[in-house]
Amino acid sequence: MHGEGQYLVVRRGGTEGERVALDPASAVTLGRSRENTVVLTDASVSREHARIFHREGSWWVEDQGSKNGTKVNGRRIEKASPLTPGDMLQLGNFQVAFSASGSQVTARVADVAGPATLRSIKVEEFETGVDTRSLGAGLAPERVGAFLRAIDKVGQALLAHRTVDELFAFVVELASDVLRADRTALLLRDPNSDALVAKAVKQAAGSEGDIVVSRSIARAAIEQKQALLTGDAQSDTRFREQQSVIQQRIHSAMCAPLWHDDRVLGLIYVDNVAAPAPFEESDLRLLTLIAHLTAVKVRETEQYEAVERAGRLAEELRRAATMQQNLLPPEPVREGIVVVAGKNIPSFDVGGDYFDFIPAEDGCLVVGLGDVAGKGMAAAMLMMNLQASVRAQVETGRPLADVMARLNRSIHHSVRGLRFVTLFVARIDTRSGAVNYVNGGHNPPYVMRASGEMETLNAGGLLLGMFPEAEYEEGTIALRPGDLLVAYSDGVTEARAPAKAGEEFGEEFGEERLVEFLQASRDLPAETLVERLIARIQEFSGPAQLADDVTVAAVRLGS
Repeated sequence: MHGEGQYLVVRRGGTEGERVALDPASAVTLGRSRENTVVLTDASVSREHARIFHREGSWWVEDQGSKNGTKVNGRRIEKASPLTPGDMLQLGNFQVAFSASGSQVTARVADVAGPATLRSIKVEEFETGVDTRSLGAGLAPERVGAFLRAIDKVGQALLAHRTVDELFAFVVELASDVLRADRTALLLRDPNSDALVAKAVKQAAGSEGDIVVSRSIARAAIEQKQALLTGDAQSDTRFREQQSVIQQRIHSAMCAPLWHDDRVLGLIYVDNVAAPAPFEESDLRLLTLIAHLTAVKVRETEQYEAVERAGRLAEELRRAATMQQNLLPPEPVREGIVVVAGKNIPSFDVGGDYFDFIPAEDGCLVVGLGDVAGKGMAAAMLMMNLQASVRAQVETGRPLADVMARLNRSIHHSVRGLRFVTLFVARIDTRSGAVNYVNGGHNPPYVMRASGEMETLNAGGLLLGMFPEAEYEEGTIALRPGDLLVAYSDGVTEARAPAKAGEEFGEEFGEERLVEFLQASRDLPAETLVERLIARIQEFSGPAQLADDVTVAAVRLGS
């Protein structure tokens, strides 16, 4: 990633934001002290909160031992972490966007000759599902792993709100890194003229000048809904007379439409110009998938804003909350030496939390807790489908890893990648306390031992609904008398206190407070602990409506 031309956009609440230029020669410090490069005057920010610096060609962020921590895309960092354009940092009540290069390099479409098309893919091939094994065909194992991690990052980005411009910068950086492209550009169709307008561009060092996309290639991508892989113009004798191609030094290029349903929003283009490293068909499939996910997010944002402007969102969310409550267990469950209790406090702003307790025929009890991404009736309906599907799969007696894989395929079939689900499922032997579990991208539950030790349950795999062929691993633990297992939704840790004078937003409840509460309450009965934790969140949040659903499930092992 270039060090030149990068910048930060610092926002508090819904403000427009202040742009701060970055210089690779100087680190940027952020905090409440006036000695910092960027002063954030708010009690939620520490005096020396975070530092952003340039190292080995990339920008990094490092927390400076702040009280409330520094988050990158919603995850608290424990050590220096590299930044990608589009990343969103959270410092107390401030959001800091790390944005794309501010250089004047852009992309445009022109009537230039392009290299021959070596491979094309109709986007309809993706409408029946994507097999990760076919995506990874021909790739080295380390590249497949890097791709899956990158797509997981895209999925996390889709769960959170970010501006469209920040999303475009994020996607361009992602495509460039995953595909090892020298130049990457994202262009959108102008709604009035239908012309393609560049929204985000990235170029590797030494790749000078504007990116020029052949109009014939762009037309094929948009009008025929094709992703195209073109050949090496430098060595192909057919292009010796086409100086426009030779002058651009394009060795290999790909272009994919940003499509969702029957609508094409624009295209994403990548090429290699510095060295003859031709793209392959597997690369084309990766780019096509990234283009589709980008279009889905853009459309979802447009639809959400339209509903909000029309004033229908509140009513939809009330219905979602009502349907959700009708499906949740009303009372604690006692089986053998196990007692499990749960509770959900819905919000009208976000819907889709789920929990359930399912007795199994083998003397076990299955506990599930999950969160459907998104808002409105669609999220509530997917939650209803999830509840029925989990029960149906559990009743088959299959291993939990198989259950999670089947749920993932079912959800993907239902939503075609438009929404995602995080889910934790555990099967507990009510006679011995043995636990098998799978965590599908959910907040890791805590196990509070009677001895005072604490563990987190991380084994599992990707969140559900993204890849139909994703695989999951099963974790095991043994609960002993007096031990406590607590699963929760992110509405617990992200609950906010009322804003103080001069503040736009209050402080988050956070993981640190949650752990402190659990350590102090680990001897309570499961039902009492759930009630007190919910009451603690409501007390912390004050009289205002919760910003997110709050869901807690606790499992207590007796003697």
